[in-house]
Formats: sequence, C-alpha cells, structure tokens
Amino acid sequence: MIDAKGIEKVIPHRGDMRLVDEIREYNETSGVGIKYVRDNEFWCTGHFPGNPIMPGVLIVEALAQTACFIAMSQLDIKNGKNLGYFTTMEKIKFSHMVKPGDVLELHVELVMSKMRLYKFHGIALVSGKKVSEATFTAIIDAEAQ
Repeated sequence: MIDAKGIEKVIPHRGDMRLVDEIREYNETSGVGIKYVRDNEFWCTGHFPGNPIMPGVLIVEALAQTACFIAMSQLDIKNGKNLGYFTTMEKIKFSHMVKPGDVLELHVELVMSKMRLYKFHGIALVSGKKVSEATFTAIIDAEAQ
C-alpha cells in the first residue's frame, strides 16, 4: 500500500485537490486507489447544504489521479512535479451518490498508450457497488518542473 506521502512523490496534486488517499495495488496497466470521503471536504457545505453529495466531477478526478499515478510510475517519474492533463472524457456514468463516510474504491485500467498519451477506463465503487464509471484520455507532461 502507498500512502499520501508516497502518492505525492509521484503525482502533483496537493491539499484539497489530492483526491486519492492510498494506492492499494498497481502495476503497469491497472491499479486501485482509495479515497476516504470525509465530512470536512471543501465541497460539503455547498454541495448540498445539510445533504452533502460528492460532486461527480470530483469522482472522475479521483479516478484520473489514480490513473496518473499508474502512468507516471510506468514512466518512472517520481518527482511529484510532472503534470497530467485531460484530453478527453467520455462514457461518463453516475449510478449512486457518494456521501461523507463512504470509502471510494477507484479501479482503473489502461486501455491504450502511445508515447505520452494514455487512455484509461475507470470504475468507482462504494461497498462493492458501482457508483460511477468513465473512459478518459490524458497526456503526461514529462518536462514540467
């Protein structure tokens, strides 16, 4: 298992925008990240007052950060400064709400890679139930400092 400090050695996301707390397993083509959804998340007070629901775009971002960890690990980038940028997001589906107290499992699988372009399919689960899935492509900027 890789904790937050280990994740930050690889991906650039910090503070409230690091949406992966652990990497439970990974290899060159797949991985599982974990996000502990807390009641003090920055979005809780406004999305929605008295009934916080994790915004879907943040679920997709958490999947993408897990994928970013896999891609940068594959490239052996471990400086926490290189960036990954979305180029496409498609086939995004949301089937259940995610609320504080949930443990979001972020399963990602590499579909295609070419040079620094990576396409992943991700499925987010809570208690074994699919809450979201998406296919997305990103480019890794290996030159960022």
